[in-house]
Amino acid sequence: MKIKNWINSPVVKALVYANVFISICALSQVLLTYHLFPIPVNFENNSYLLFILLSTYLQYNIQRGYMIGPHNINSERSQWLLKRKKILLFSIAISLITVMFLCNNLSWTSIGVMVGAEIISTLYYIQPFNLRRHGYIKPFLISFVWVISCSLVPLIENQLLTSHSIWYLVSQVLFISVLCFLFDIKDIKHDYDSGVNTYANKFGEKATKMMCICSVALAFFCFYQFRHDVDSLIASIVLRTLVILTVLLTNQKRHHFYYYLWVDGLMLIQSILFFVF
Repeated sequence: MKIKNWINSPVVKALVYANVFISICALSQVLLTYHLFPIPVNFENNSYLLFILLSTYLQYNIQRGYMIGPHNINSERSQWLLKRKKILLFSIAISLITVMFLCNNLSWTSIGVMVGAEIISTLYYIQPFNLRRHGYIKPFLISFVWVISCSLVPLIENQLLTSHSIWYLVSQVLFISVLCFLFDIKDIKHDYDSGVNTYANKFGEKATKMMCICSVALAFFCFYQFRHDVDSLIASIVLRTLVILTVLLTNQKRHHFYYYLWVDGLMLIQSILFFVF
């Protein structure tokens, strides 16, 4: 009963349905990059934190609004969004204006990279392109966009992109890809009905979980090549253990908030672990 009351909390629904929580996760990923390299705290870097927070909020809310249609208009999420349409549109407009202003603090190289990532993000859901229908590359498209935005651009801006830092970028691509694979498990039936072939609905849940565990191991190896001091290793081992447990516990029957709060929340947990250790 307590869990049900918590799930039905207006605050929790706002965090999930208005894409506030996923925006906080994006912010945490940038902070993680700042922490691990480390990247100095200054006006330009602080402004990029706000840029990522708002651009993630902007992109996810536009996507969710665009994807409301006859097939899902009666869903709880769609109804929640439609009831708050005006305030969400206002917040999206403010976010867009702020993001455009914050672009002034980025180099042309980073702007070009971010424009490319934004185009991929938009083509992911917009018709007639709908890159989402390419289920086999979908997890990697999403993870590449996340790593470009949250890790690659900060490295470019601070002249820290080296052959050694590539290990960190690859480890992050693999880490976020695992989270995407888990979402494919959630969407097995929906993707199948939509004609989207994913690893989960093509090869089954068990095979997908094995892919996840292999990706976790490979991500750990890549991170080890990047940093292998004791504190970083402890944080990395704790993180990979949590991810593997999550993989094993994931199934189609889980409440969708399990995915939007816990699975996505592993990005936030990752950042917290490395700050703590």
